[in-house]
Amino acid sequence: MRSRICYVVVLMSLCGVPVLAWSGANANMVCQGRDLPADLAQAEVLWEKRLGTHQYTIPTVEGDRLYIGVNDLGLEHPAVKRTKGGILMCLDRTTGDMIWQLPIPRLVEGNTPPFHFGQWQSGLCSSPVIDGKVLYIVSPRGEVLCVDQQGQADGNDGPFMDEAAYMQVQTADYRLTEQDGDIVWRFDMLSGCDAVPHDTCASTVLLHGDYVYVCTGNGVDNTHDKVVHPEAPSLIVLDKKTGRLVARDGEKIGHRLFHGQWSSPALARAGGRELILLGAGDGILYAFEPITQAEPDVQTLRCVWRADCNPRYLRFDEQGEPLRYSGFRDKYPKGPSPIIGTPVEEGGRIYVTVGQSPICGPGEGALSCIDTATGRVLWVYRDIGRSLATVSISQGLLYVADFSGFVHCLDAETGRAFWTHRMDAGAWAASTMVADGKVYAADERNILWILAAGPEKRLLSRNRMDSAPVTCLAVEDVLYVPTQRSLIAYRTPR
Repeated sequence: MRSRICYVVVLMSLCGVPVLAWSGANANMVCQGRDLPADLAQAEVLWEKRLGTHQYTIPTVEGDRLYIGVNDLGLEHPAVKRTKGGILMCLDRTTGDMIWQLPIPRLVEGNTPPFHFGQWQSGLCSSPVIDGKVLYIVSPRGEVLCVDQQGQADGNDGPFMDEAAYMQVQTADYRLTEQDGDIVWRFDMLSGCDAVPHDTCASTVLLHGDYVYVCTGNGVDNTHDKVVHPEAPSLIVLDKKTGRLVARDGEKIGHRLFHGQWSSPALARAGGRELILLGAGDGILYAFEPITQAEPDVQTLRCVWRADCNPRYLRFDEQGEPLRYSGFRDKYPKGPSPIIGTPVEEGGRIYVTVGQSPICGPGEGALSCIDTATGRVLWVYRDIGRSLATVSISQGLLYVADFSGFVHCLDAETGRAFWTHRMDAGAWAASTMVADGKVYAADERNILWILAAGPEKRLLSRNRMDSAPVTCLAVEDVLYVPTQRSLIAYRTPR
């Protein structure tokens, strides 16, 4: 089956320039670009880079380098074959030229029962998170990788030293070059914490202090009905320098899973207190205390509060009978859903949607606003379909897209709707992105929509792309538009 999936992932930027990404640690989908194009037909194309056939990450930029994950069906390497796996690419952001790449072969066992992931050729779905000289990703093989930003140009940094075997180099006498990637350490979540990912490994990590927080993706097996390891953690914490497992959640979310887990952890702050948020596959938002110090034994994260993001109308019918989870077999439009988009914390409040895999079809959704300190649900916006998206909040307005094909603009304080915009199709590969007074949104019919940010709806342009666009990124005066097949850099003509 060809991929129709992008579980919208979250990327952490550390401190603005030189690290530039599509959100901060609180996951808000807002960029600080300027003089950005309002109509791509009138914009200057600085460069275009052909990728593979499917890609779902939002780029990360540091200085003159841009990092992005793709599938490997466009791989060009003298000693590595295409396996329907993924690639971590490092590009020159001014030209789009390749600096180095790390091919990540498909895990064949991922499509062997009880496993059921990697079959959709989605490639690397985790956006790179930069920390000094290294970056972190979740590989399509269910691993957490720490990767040297310089690749092999500064030598092979250990402790991991066997990149040639990892990439499945086909030539016995091949020697790594500066155009190859460099893995520093790896942690296998399949063997290291009994995770059984489903469909794809899509979480982007959260970096906080000396630790990396990761959603394991634990889900159902190949039958789509059974959670093989319900006791496996959904959230783990690794030492960022060594990859050692430091902590895990103890919520036993696996016993309540609907299907899979594809959200990413985010950071929230309330009254001087920091919280690690996880939108889980049971439709519950969990808030945990962060780790302050590693101990010899693996710790259990302390859960501060839980908030159900499926209101009563999604859990029960009018007679009070529980509504079932629809799944992909009958595309039932009612019932509860997991959290796929990443929770966003802004101004002491957390905003999160619920939704399902695109193959389950559209259905009823909910956007919840939750008090950061207490976990109390403050309001629920019901006029939204199932959504895989992460919200954008700018100047008191919230923007979010859903799989029914609407972009919504709300008052972030009250949840009152100002306007909706109907796109040509549902949004699944992209969240909204706000920058320079503009809202960038995309649908699955390959259209990138640009609207004016504000309480009054104003459409600026409708732009047809070569394939479905992914969430855009703005850096200074350049708009980067990733699609499933290309990455294009635009600028307003000078």
